[in-house]
Parts: sequence; structure tokens; C-alpha cells
Amino acid sequence: MRTTLALVVLVALSGCTSLSLRPEMAAVGFEWVRLEGGPFLMGDAFTQDVEDALPLHGIRIAPFYISKYETTLDQYDVFARETGRPTVLPEESNRGTRAAGDMRWEDAQAFCLWMGGRLPTEQEWEYAASGGMPKQLYPGTDNEEEADDYVRHRTNSMAESFPVGRKKPNRFGLYDMGGNVAEWIGPFYEFYPEPGQDPTWIDLDSRDLRLARGGGFSAELHVARSYWRAGTLRQVTTPTIGVRCVRDP
Repeated sequence: MRTTLALVVLVALSGCTSLSLRPEMAAVGFEWVRLEGGPFLMGDAFTQDVEDALPLHGIRIAPFYISKYETTLDQYDVFARETGRPTVLPEESNRGTRAAGDMRWEDAQAFCLWMGGRLPTEQEWEYAASGGMPKQLYPGTDNEEEADDYVRHRTNSMAESFPVGRKKPNRFGLYDMGGNVAEWIGPFYEFYPEPGQDPTWIDLDSRDLRLARGGGFSAELHVARSYWRAGTLRQVTTPTIGVRCVRDP
């Protein structure tokens, strides 16, 4: 019998683009990267023993843009100031390019909409984290001994987020897809489809279950694996969950 996601708190070459961007956001380092998409194998293709990430199923990803870095405190401060919303972690004086956290799912969604984008589907996020096909176990490497070069997690971090872009990027030139802060996900399906079946996407309007992918600074390293799924509730706020946006071409 399959179980639901545990409630926890927690392709082609890519390139930077000249996609139109709010000047105030360009000034605080926001960048889009275009991913060309293509066929992709969703799920735990490595150990094939993580029930929440099985069965494996093939999908096709359409081209999309994704932010090169996780949203920073400086960037979220601009959004909050321009929209009249409260910012996140207001007691933190050391802001700048540190990854922003402590936002509700709705706040993350509002930030991405304000940027002209949206939250990534879980399919898009896993494709981006895995570096396309062939997939990588961690964002940037298959070798666990090299994972510290790419991922900021519980045993190589401190009890707060770090400035983005300090670790090595993954194959698509994206930074911190694993670790630093987990990232809110938009559309997803609770259970992976059986062979020959189409996925049933969760109703985001009637359900409070949400996903945050990638692990964070307080998570164990294995949570940063490209296929790992972590469920939580839309109302949760924690410094360990932030946001990375996508945008349609």
C-alpha cells in the first residue's frame, strides 16, 4: 500500500537571457536562465527504494526560464517594499544575498507572479535540479563525496541561510538547487502514476498539502537528492524554506 508524503518542516544547454526584468531586481542580482526541456525520467532512478518517488515515469518538459539563484533577502525586501507586504526575517540585520526563507507558500507564489513568473511544477524543478537527462543524484554531481562542493546542508552549514552562489553550480549553471533553503513547489501530483496511467495533479485550491524540494541548511544531505520529495502545509513558515521562480517563454 502506498503512503502519502510525510509531513515535515523542513535536455539542452542553458544560458542567461536578456528577458525583460524589473530594473530594481536586476540591481539586486536577479537572473533568468533558459532551459530547453526535453524527455525526462521522473523519480528515484538511483536506489529505486524511495516509495514517494516511484514508480519511475517518463515525461517531456517544455522550454522554460528559471531563476539562476534562490531568492535573496535583498530581492524579497524589494518585493515587500513595492507591494506593501511585510518582509521575511525582519529581525535579521545581515541580509544582502542570503537566501530568503520564512515565507508562506502564498507569499512565494505572490513573489513569482510579481516577477512575471510562477512557482515551478515539481516536474520542472526536478528536471532543473537533475541537470536534465541523464539525471544526477545531487544537483551537480553523482558522487556523494563531492556533494559538499554543491550542497549546503546540516553538517557543513550553520543555523541560518548563506549567501547564494557560494557553492558550485549544477550542469545548467543553477546554484543551490540542493541545500541552503528548500524551495516551494507549485503544481504536483501526490502519487506518481502507475505504468500506462496519467498523473492526477493535486487540487491546490482545496488541499493544504504542498511540497518543498531541495532540502535546506538544517536538513540531512540525502534530502538534497534530486528526486527527494518533502511534504508540508501551505501555512508553514520556517527559515529553511524559500523560493525559486520559473517563467514561461
